[in-house]
Amino acid sequence: MRVLFTGASSAVGKPVLRQMLSCGDYTEIWCGRHRAELEVFDPRVRVFDLDLTSEVELRQVPEPIDLVVHFAAVTHSTRADDYSLVNQQGTARLAQAARAGGCRRFVYASTRCATIGAGAYGESKLAAEDELKQLDWQSLLIIRSSEVYGAGGREGVDQLIAWARRWHVTPLLFGDSGIEFAPLHIDDFAVIAARAIASQPQGLVIMEVCGPEDLNGPALARALAKRFGALPLPVWWPLMAGLLKAGQRVGLRLTAPDQIERLTCRKTSSARLAHATGDIRL
Repeated sequence: MRVLFTGASSAVGKPVLRQMLSCGDYTEIWCGRHRAELEVFDPRVRVFDLDLTSEVELRQVPEPIDLVVHFAAVTHSTRADDYSLVNQQGTARLAQAARAGGCRRFVYASTRCATIGAGAYGESKLAAEDELKQLDWQSLLIIRSSEVYGAGGREGVDQLIAWARRWHVTPLLFGDSGIEFAPLHIDDFAVIAARAIASQPQGLVIMEVCGPEDLNGPALARALAKRFGALPLPVWWPLMAGLLKAGQRVGLRLTAPDQIERLTCRKTSSARLAHATGDIRL
């Protein structure tokens, strides 16, 4: 089977690729390289240059392409247009080029924040899902994950873990019922994703993947405090969100602008409803 894989150098995509190589029947995996070099050494892996911000050319990849696994995305940017350019328009360009190359199976790594009102990132992922649904696929698998941690990221739950481990403090976020986490360890996610890719059924399947339990802000802070001996610092989110927005208006960007909406937005699923796995590994 010939696979085209994007985002293989990303914190989440790399473990999934490794899991696929360890358990799947893949003869060739063509990995699109944009900026970061690929650190996977396997004779089945081929690397080619791929830029989703312009017209997508797949002439380097032999036809037919049996499967596309699409993890490449902009996850944090100070410019809302970057999300649309890559996550929505880039996904559409890739899908159309793949279909032109004979591909009938597509796997898209989305997010449970793919909802209206989730900010530029979540809304761009939702728009990409809609773009993919417009094309004629034999199989379209959309994997919506919760907060994946443990891959060495510098944001989200990974950032909270880093603070708790190094400084022994952790913010205890309260004051907004929309703040909810379902942390999912990268090792668990990689196994789930690789198995779903290998057994991809026909038709449209939207797979919601979350960690084993739902945690609000105080519950996550208590878990981190227990694991790392960290001091929970109460943070009233309405005040913090107001300060962050005020800072953005004067050019002070302590976080990507859409992070405020992403934290409190409506989610597509939860641990109570999704495919939960394993134990929390904080």
